[in-house]
Amino acid sequence: MSIFEKRIIDLTELQNYEFIQFLRVEILDVQGYGPTFFGHVRYALNDVEQEESLPMDLSKGIFIATLTDDQLGDIPRKKLEDTLQEASVKIIEIVRKDPNMQTLVPDYDYPMYDEDYSNEKLSSVSGSILESILKEKDYSYLKYDEDRSKPPDLLRCRVRDPESPRQVEDIFQIAQKLRDKTGENYVVAYGGSSNPGDNLDEVWSGFSLRKFDFKKVSSK
Repeated sequence: MSIFEKRIIDLTELQNYEFIQFLRVEILDVQGYGPTFFGHVRYALNDVEQEESLPMDLSKGIFIATLTDDQLGDIPRKKLEDTLQEASVKIIEIVRKDPNMQTLVPDYDYPMYDEDYSNEKLSSVSGSILESILKEKDYSYLKYDEDRSKPPDLLRCRVRDPESPRQVEDIFQIAQKLRDKTGENYVVAYGGSSNPGDNLDEVWSGFSLRKFDFKKVSSK
């Protein structure tokens, strides 16, 4: 049984731009952990739906990929980038209004368990907390990437050996353990170098855990 469920949010209320139409957002929901906050935006160019999608970081409200020159054709790149920037704001507004997303987002307003982590203290200990989690037997193939982390807001991990077998479910287990130990909402992104046709769940080489207050952003 798959641990993933695809959530689809319709974007038909979003205006059609001159050359591009945003159709829907597909978001993976991980059983027991909630939405990943990374989605794929399906779109059409000149009313023709495209096979690929545009990945979007829903926690930061930005597209994390764009169109190639071949896809653009005669469309000026600046016009595309301006359109993506404008549309991303409206897409995030639609996503955050969706009742399913509101229901799926866990409530992280609970007490800090046994320790009271101020942001200053969390900054100094969050990396150590993550390292202690990674020392558990099942996660020995992973390493805390201290050089590319910015605790407590961004923590990164990588696979030690490219040949190591890996389980994408481990990422979400680690994120949940980090939430439990800090009382903070850390959301997940994972990826790495891949080729067309690769299963990202099998070839990912690293992941990041970003501290995120969904309720605070939604209230702006």
